[in-house]
Amino acid sequence: MAASLTEEEVVGRLRAACIEAGGQTAWAAAHGLSVPYVNDVVRRRRGPAARILEGLGLVREVRYVPRQPETVTLYDGDVVTLLHAEVL
Repeated sequence: MAASLTEEEVVGRLRAACIEAGGQTAWAAAHGLSVPYVNDVVRRRRGPAARILEGLGLVREVRYVPRQPETVTLYDGDVVTLLHAEVL
């Protein structure tokens, strides 16, 4: 299984690819995308869709991971602890 990337890392790769291509205009033209769309992804206004991911040699995979437990504390009116527990 390949290493997962965060959206921030994907955007970082897009920025680097644009620099290597000579700018956002050149990268967008090379991949049949509009410059405003590429700019929106670089500025994090929009998420990277399939065509951007394809241009970066990536695919989107949805993952589901277990939730981390949260600590919950219940108090009465006098701020006396009634219950302290971890919930999912």
